[in-house]
Amino acid sequence: MSELSEIRVKIDAIDSQLLKLLNERASLALEVGKVKSRDGLPIYAPDREASLLRSLVEKNEGPLSPQAICAIYREIMSAALSLEKDVVIACFGTEGGACHQAARARFGSSVCYGFFPEVADLFKALSRGEADCGVVPIEDAGHGAVNQTLDALATTDLQICAEIISNPDGTPGESENSSRYFVMARTSTAITGRDRTTLLLRVEDKPGALVDALETFRDASLNLSHFASRPASKGSDDVFFFVEVNGHSRDAGFAEVLRELSRRCRAVKVLGSYPRATL
Repeated sequence: MSELSEIRVKIDAIDSQLLKLLNERASLALEVGKVKSRDGLPIYAPDREASLLRSLVEKNEGPLSPQAICAIYREIMSAALSLEKDVVIACFGTEGGACHQAARARFGSSVCYGFFPEVADLFKALSRGEADCGVVPIEDAGHGAVNQTLDALATTDLQICAEIISNPDGTPGESENSSRYFVMARTSTAITGRDRTTLLLRVEDKPGALVDALETFRDASLNLSHFASRPASKGSDDVFFFVEVNGHSRDAGFAEVLRELSRRCRAVKVLGSYPRATL
């Protein structure tokens, strides 16, 4: 037997072991699905996904890269989700578009996708239970915040449960060329310890009003990471400010921050707390 043949025999043996283990994992995923269905739990758990991927990356000794590990396991988790339930992910735009590609990178190829030309229509369908999650753009590469999504966030009861960072060059993390997407759901996400919270602040359009509100974060030693604004509504001089802060809305001390913001702003709304995207 040649050296190459010997190596391939070893690979075949490993593949047989992997196949057995993958099916064992799938059987457990079916049990998870039954428990979620019985207890009324959401099918998608971003906190569990983030913790699992972070743990795998920390354990990885190579030669596979962290990005490769995450890509492999996202497909494994996609297959598991499809066993638990006929999962539907609503996407803004069209099949094959940027939002669909970002969603597939997150949810894999084993779930079903639906497409909506308007963010507002996607939010309505998700609220009615016609999809399990929705993926919408929040920042386009080179073009800033997506106003259609900001306007829809101002009026919805849905929660941001995860974020997706997409780079055309495939590099991890946010950059000038990255686009960013929110994953929307009907329920909130549990604390992971590496979270980000998006807030909507309704502020009176007068000198010093915004600075007064933002001082709340400084006083609480909370770091702001993103910032955008939109007119509050027709006939109003108020302004909606969308701010993002590191931490989870259920962290110790965050309730006091929200109370102080409510005192300094016309209104405050938690749009969601979710694991910070890392890969």
